[in-house]
Amino acid sequence: MKKLLIIFTLLFLTVGCKTKRAVVATTGKVTAEKQVQEVWQHHLASFPVFKTLVGSVQVSYNDGKNSQSLPLSFRMEKDKAIWLSAPLGIAKVFITPEKVAFFNRLDSTYFNGDFSYISRLLGVTVDFDALQNLLLGNALYASYFEKEKVVKLLPEENNRYNLQIIDESPIEVIYRFLPDTYRVGSTEVVEPVKQQKAVATYEYQQVGEVLLPHTLKIVATEGANQTEISIEFKGIELDKSINFPFKIPEGFKEITVDK
Repeated sequence: MKKLLIIFTLLFLTVGCKTKRAVVATTGKVTAEKQVQEVWQHHLASFPVFKTLVGSVQVSYNDGKNSQSLPLSFRMEKDKAIWLSAPLGIAKVFITPEKVAFFNRLDSTYFNGDFSYISRLLGVTVDFDALQNLLLGNALYASYFEKEKVVKLLPEENNRYNLQIIDESPIEVIYRFLPDTYRVGSTEVVEPVKQQKAVATYEYQQVGEVLLPHTLKIVATEGANQTEISIEFKGIELDKSINFPFKIPEGFKEITVDK
């Protein structure tokens, strides 16, 4: 479960570093900067509106040497909490803007702290908003789009609006927005110097009046090594009354973060 949680965050964690300015495709009818803002405003308007989500996710993991697939119960209260539970409560994850906690009955371990644990493991800053946006199909790190001349148009590809972020660091980020809904079709993060690349690809489903991810596939490569994680959202319901049962069992060994 810990490995799944770490891989779950690979894509947006990389973007947590300072990135380059962004780029998007131009039609010639308006300036590139204006078209970027038009696409971005359409995307903001497409953000799903809800209070809670409840359902299940099927998470599959494959790194070329090991593979596993696990069904998880899934609950989310927007901007407040994300909760995951393996069958029979073998493992649980509870995440809020201030806290990351999980336990695993298979090895009798637990963690109860903040995002510094995941940040320390991956060497970059993690936060709740980025994880929530990743799960909902929203673009990550929206603050870049609020700055002047930090987003640039790339040529359209397969009828998708393409935007690339460019800044001082060598990290390159490309968003591909779907033309009919302005939802994120894919996000690509590349760090050429370290030969690292992560691509998240979405397919969507209609849940009531809200468009939410049906599948999220993340492919992360580093040199010749490749890891794939696939997340399928099933039976998602909106605005149900939910709670987040979570209690760390007594006698479990705490996972600590080295200072």
